[in-house]
Amino acid sequence: MPRRMSLVSRFLAAAGLLASMTLLPGCRLDPTTLQGALNSYFGQSSEERKAALEALAKNEDGVGQAIFNTALGDTIYYLPDGYLRDLTKNEDVFFNYIVGAFLARAPEVTYEMIDTFDAGFGIDNVLDKAGITRERFEYARGFGRVWLKSIEDDPKNKALKERVALFRKRFGSGDKKYYRIFPPHRIRALLRDDKAFEAFLKDDNAAEAWVFANADRSKTDQEGTFSYISIRELLAPITIGILPGLAS
Repeated sequence: MPRRMSLVSRFLAAAGLLASMTLLPGCRLDPTTLQGALNSYFGQSSEERKAALEALAKNEDGVGQAIFNTALGDTIYYLPDGYLRDLTKNEDVFFNYIVGAFLARAPEVTYEMIDTFDAGFGIDNVLDKAGITRERFEYARGFGRVWLKSIEDDPKNKALKERVALFRKRFGSGDKKYYRIFPPHRIRALLRDDKAFEAFLKDDNAAEAWVFANADRSKTDQEGTFSYISIRELLAPITIGILPGLAS
């Protein structure tokens, strides 16, 4: 196995999910699984961690995207192209933005939960050994919270927020259990494609095809998402004139 794949595998070794991630590259990790992945990552040497970040940025097997989906959630909609590369350019950036955003969105996750993650394969004191103090850890959480808020408040994102609202309205009641079955990066791609998004809003055939192509099958099958309601029954009609325009 090439060294790069070995490092990515080790990033998710604690999760035990690399095989399923390969089959479902768009899925999101469970937050607990991401804690284990971070424990595995920080348990490596600095040279190995650098190589692992480079592999994640290339996202050749979907692992990087799954980590970003889980850490950032809907914030991915608003990030510029190349965000995978930009936010893994060095460990300090990765820790502040990706780990920090994850910690801000998961306030129940503590220093100890990653430092000594244990599910039969965790390594103890990995943060401490990597030189990451409790203070540095909490700084990242605060940094992530401020960064996420700055994106939320940025007036440049107004039109994209309007598109997000239209996307959610397309699912009738707007119940989160429906639109949450789609990985954030796939929603992002739809929202930014004028032709595809307009078809999704106006054409039930196009919307149905998009749902089938982009839903996380592991999630829909596990939760029985369409067991009692069809995609057609779920879709609500949308009347729009001109799509909210996105800045170039």
